[in-house]
Amino acid sequence: MKGYIGDARKNAGKREAAVLLVLAMIGLVFIFGSWHTNKIKATTSEEKHYTEKIQNKYDPKLKGASKETLQLGKKEKQNNKEKKVTSKVSIKKTQEKQKKTKEKAVGAAAVHKKPAGQNQAKTVYLTFDDGPSRVSDGIMDVLKKYQVRATFFMLEPNMLKFQDQVKRMDREGHSQGLHGVSHDAKKIYRSKETVVQEMDQANRALQKITGKRTPLIRTPYGSAPYMKPDYQKVVKDKGYELWDWTIDSMDWSYRSPQYVTNSIRQIKKMENHTEPIVILMHERKETLESLPQLLDYLKKNGYTMKRIEKTMKPVTFRVSKAAS
Repeated sequence: MKGYIGDARKNAGKREAAVLLVLAMIGLVFIFGSWHTNKIKATTSEEKHYTEKIQNKYDPKLKGASKETLQLGKKEKQNNKEKKVTSKVSIKKTQEKQKKTKEKAVGAAAVHKKPAGQNQAKTVYLTFDDGPSRVSDGIMDVLKKYQVRATFFMLEPNMLKFQDQVKRMDREGHSQGLHGVSHDAKKIYRSKETVVQEMDQANRALQKITGKRTPLIRTPYGSAPYMKPDYQKVVKDKGYELWDWTIDSMDWSYRSPQYVTNSIRQIKKMENHTEPIVILMHERKETLESLPQLLDYLKKNGYTMKRIEKTMKPVTFRVSKAAS
């Protein structure tokens, strides 16, 4: 009996130990599970907080963003805008450069298209009407001093009266043109035939004196309004080249040094034009007296003074209707 009770107690102790072991293990599992769950929650919370922190730092639109963060966002936007503006400016500069290059090429082509010897920059053609006269020698003396040549449009009666001056013009290389015979609008413009008749008569006088004829003509008072298209056609068919002017010195009206000031004013206005600078003057005492002043201005300002050549394309428009 005593042995049985001992064995029973021994077995009961083993069972109790087993139960306690099982309970301990269950407890450990429960404790570990709770700890693991809390750790996961804590990690998730930290990750969420970290993510929100990151977003707040780089997204200035979110509420609660700091001033520093907002400033960073604005700065990034400003940089992007500046990059876009810089890009547009660069594109615009490139386009402007291409445009200028194209314009230079077109300009260069236009220069090559200009008639040779006529529309060249800084060239002036001096012309004198109504001669020859008592002041012809004085005019030629001044021209010789400045080493320039001019063009003289002469009347037939004056050529016969001042033959030595006509010869000197030819000898010193000036261009000689015709201005008709009568210098009377009612006579020379009576018909298209009378214009040709007067020019032919003047040409015969020139040939008699110098042995030469000329195709250069300037009709009295200029081509407008008298030289109508059918009139111009007739003189051209006869081989004449009709010339007017682009600058009226008005020496025929001023009869004083003021004609020089008037001429210079017009010359300045034509500096950027392409048409030839053809100055109308007359064989007058007052014109001779102030001629050096005009030539000084032209020379100091880099102008070349030339005579009209027979091969040049004539200027057939007018500046003033009152000149003679």
